[in-house]
Amino acid sequence: MHNSELFGRRIGIALSGGLSCLAVGSRLLEDGHDVVGLAGYIGQCTPEEFDSFVDSVRASGMPVHTVDLAPAMASAALDLIAFDGHYDGGYWNTTSLSREVIVAGLVEEFQDSKCEVLAHGCVGGGNDQRRFERNGARYLPGVPVFAPWNDSEMRARMPDRAAMAAYLEHRGLVPMPGNTAEHSIEGNLAGVSHEDALLEDLRTTPRSLARQLGVAPEDAPDTVVTVTIGIANGRPVELDGERLPPADLLRQANLLAGRSGLGLVDVFENRVNGTKCRGVYESPGMQLLSAAVRTAYETVTDRAADELRRTLSRVVGVSVYESTTDSLAARAARAGLEEMARLVNAVIELEIYKGAVIGRSIQDVDHAATVVHQRRFAGTGYNWASGPLTVSTSAWNGS
Repeated sequence: MHNSELFGRRIGIALSGGLSCLAVGSRLLEDGHDVVGLAGYIGQCTPEEFDSFVDSVRASGMPVHTVDLAPAMASAALDLIAFDGHYDGGYWNTTSLSREVIVAGLVEEFQDSKCEVLAHGCVGGGNDQRRFERNGARYLPGVPVFAPWNDSEMRARMPDRAAMAAYLEHRGLVPMPGNTAEHSIEGNLAGVSHEDALLEDLRTTPRSLARQLGVAPEDAPDTVVTVTIGIANGRPVELDGERLPPADLLRQANLLAGRSGLGLVDVFENRVNGTKCRGVYESPGMQLLSAAVRTAYETVTDRAADELRRTLSRVVGVSVYESTTDSLAARAARAGLEEMARLVNAVIELEIYKGAVIGRSIQDVDHAATVVHQRRFAGTGYNWASGPLTVSTSAWNGS
């Protein structure tokens, strides 16, 4: 679909606050198109920064409808933890997960605004372009998706990020913090991704990166932080004895883990289009919470179930990365993992220290009799004895 084909159709553009989507929306508006901004709040910045961004876009003449998608984003992230659905190198799918949350969450506003075309600002030929196409086909069947960087006219006008930044400055518009011509940040409640030319050079270390959700391990306090995580049906629900809504729980987990230097991963991932690329991601809360959930799974599942869980988790992780979560394989994998997750109920105590997570104790394990625990020192001391799994609060190592 090309720019010239958009006249006479109302365009709903997904605005996340990034440089590219803002430049595309503003360019389409200036060209005389009927454009409606659809801004979903997924925790990509503070609420105050989000409101300021939306106000500035409205002041430029574009109507903007907002939707609070933070609860949906957090629930999707906790589901992913329950399914252990990470991707290559331990990446927690924070960006790809948000694409489905955004498109699904903006459907009602898209339809109420009588939009006819879905637009985005994603890089041409990249993962996110495919994800918007696939999620658009799923949640807005029959609606065309405008991929701006497939359009020769749009590319000629804004051939690179420097041109986009210059155009926005001319229009008096400012993207959300961290998004410049030199650096791109994609954030939400589950985590943050970093992209720039230096990071694309494999000789560059990400250690000097300015983290958004915490500090480097060497800058973390010289104190061990103990945290208790309550798990119900495979999902974290409590933090230090307080039951919290998913969004609040994830925010608090990000704070605790980020301050102790957790959460940065540097991966070389297999992309949707068959290429490889480097990804640098922050997800401290996901790392912390998943350590507790994995410990709980290991406590209550036998070898066969655990091996199956790992296989199904891989299917879920790939489906989220590729935005194929409605495929038969993904739906079957989630159903199998949900069957196991209902047995995973426990209270896990962890210690976090300078980028490391150390197990401390497991308490209140439900369905512990599903496996047999063999022990020696808790029994005779000279002969192995078997029986139902028992869990004490004595210290142990591992996460």
